[in-house]
Amino acid sequence: MPELLNLLDRPQIDAAAALPSPPLHTSPMPGDIGSPTLSGSEHGLSNLEQIPSRDIEWDEERRGRDPIPVEADDVNALSLSVDRQASYLGASSIKAALMVMLKVQPGLRSSLTPPLNSVEMAHNLPIMRQKATNPKEPQRVPWSWKGQTLIDAYFKRIHVFVPMLDEASFRADYLEGQRYDAPWLALLNMVFAMGCIAALKSDDYNHLNYYSRAMEYLPMDSFGSSHIETVQALALIGGYYLHYINRPNMANAVIGAAIRMASALGLHRESLAQGPAGTSKEIAAAETRRRTWWSLFCLDTWATTTMGRPSFGRWGPAINIRPPETGVSSARDSAQHAGILPLIENIKFCKIATAIQDMLAISPLLRAEDRCNLDGQLVNWFSSLPWLLRTSDPCAEPLYIARCIMKWRYQNLRMLLHRPVLLNLASSGASHAAEHDIAAIEACRDLAKQTIEDISREWSRNQMSGWNAVWFLYQAAMIPLVSIFWQWDSPRVPDWQKQIETILELLEAMEDWSLAARRSREVVWRMYEASRQLEPAILRQQSPMQRLQVATDHTGIMNPMGDGSEIHMSPIGLEPEGFGGMMGMLDQHGLWDLDGMLWGAPDEMEWAQQHFGGNGNMHDGTPAGGCGLMGQLGAYGIDNSAFSFVH
Repeated sequence: MPELLNLLDRPQIDAAAALPSPPLHTSPMPGDIGSPTLSGSEHGLSNLEQIPSRDIEWDEERRGRDPIPVEADDVNALSLSVDRQASYLGASSIKAALMVMLKVQPGLRSSLTPPLNSVEMAHNLPIMRQKATNPKEPQRVPWSWKGQTLIDAYFKRIHVFVPMLDEASFRADYLEGQRYDAPWLALLNMVFAMGCIAALKSDDYNHLNYYSRAMEYLPMDSFGSSHIETVQALALIGGYYLHYINRPNMANAVIGAAIRMASALGLHRESLAQGPAGTSKEIAAAETRRRTWWSLFCLDTWATTTMGRPSFGRWGPAINIRPPETGVSSARDSAQHAGILPLIENIKFCKIATAIQDMLAISPLLRAEDRCNLDGQLVNWFSSLPWLLRTSDPCAEPLYIARCIMKWRYQNLRMLLHRPVLLNLASSGASHAAEHDIAAIEACRDLAKQTIEDISREWSRNQMSGWNAVWFLYQAAMIPLVSIFWQWDSPRVPDWQKQIETILELLEAMEDWSLAARRSREVVWRMYEASRQLEPAILRQQSPMQRLQVATDHTGIMNPMGDGSEIHMSPIGLEPEGFGGMMGMLDQHGLWDLDGMLWGAPDEMEWAQQHFGGNGNMHDGTPAGGCGLMGQLGAYGIDNSAFSFVH
């Protein structure tokens, strides 16, 4: 396994041109949905799918010898350094938002280039070097209070999202201390590692020790393992842990391998899960197979929806495994107040998200009717959630964390669906916008604002909440930032500024509960400071006549005056040079941003002109109205009890 992980850190050199995924016949979308690329040609699509050059190294493999901050990786790229060494990602990207801001205001570049302050380097994650060693001889792990505490934290804050372990059986095996086979020990140590993250603050690095021990039990030939515990250990490694320590490309490869291993075990087929009817042990084993497969499905979806890469068929006609069943055993889960309910509803969400991911991998700017259809599916999913997952009534902490993150993820995906319309109009300099495009922009802005308000009320002081909250706040921040840079003289600017200031306050408060909070705050703060200098700089460069030509209606969309003259979104000329390292700077990853794009400097402006160029090729349609947001959740109170209740 260490040898393989070293290989996974390296850039892929030999890659064929990517092909768009075929329509998912199991999706609830109509079969004729298929948005064309903006350019209407294969040339435009080819610009989206650039392959990394042969001479690059990702941050993930350089981390072993260079002093790269813990928050940095080639996808995350929050180091603020001029570093273009990036892996391939697609078009549904925060980098697209940055590109629009730089196009509208090229002077922003100077605000993003100063070196890091020493205070930003507070997280110094120890360098992790994968060594080629022989598999470790399995040894029994005796019970300890520390181990018990970490297991409790895992089942309290992680298990509710991916309930693939039989809790009663797992706890019994640990208590008895009789199992010492390599697959079990690998899984146990990954439960310890995730328990550390769930229980402690972001400046604690004990999880590294458990991860290293787990890897000692996962040699290269473990990928040929027939043990479900190996698949479960790899699910935690690729679905969570490697994202947490900012190894997103490795995580993507490991979770993909885990899915292939699961299919080799037949976890995707219901006929194999059923087995002979009979004993409770056989029923529990079948349920574990279902939970493991669907946990993998959700982990892969959550991590890759905003990557701009296709889903590569994780959901299709050959997968007939049933969703997990409720009521199999009320003692299986410590989150018994929610039971298996969050996973069942997340499966439904992830099927819609997979369809959206494949659509955006083909073209980031969907036809209005397609966007309306997909948005409607999301709204219907949320409005149909069981009362337990929509109410703001007090509840056990596992359920509280799960339902908050489910809502934030729902809002983020809807925002991602509408965001290309905002970027298209902001970048194009168009003086008109169709009604359905204005509606999409307003939906995007409303969702960003609602996300900020909800997270400010709902986040809790643990890393599962803080980790996700920082990522979703960072995504939401791009909407008011783009709006300010585009429509700097809109009467709505004070409201957008207030949203950003709220985000900055929240990110500061979350520094103990997210590795990325401090760096994310620095990035947003620099852009915000640049935006506050924008109006005086623009007015200095405008003639009096130019200032009189601009009018703004209540939507904030720029409209021409009565003379019909063309109005450009920014009077500042667009510089022809490449954007240097700034294109990587804003891209968040881990479970923050699996979002971004590799753009070669000479091609960046060509891509923007073709894909956000405002060629007037607008499609008719009306986006679904309303956000379908659930009511305000109550305040929370979390203590060290097994089930602290939220009031």
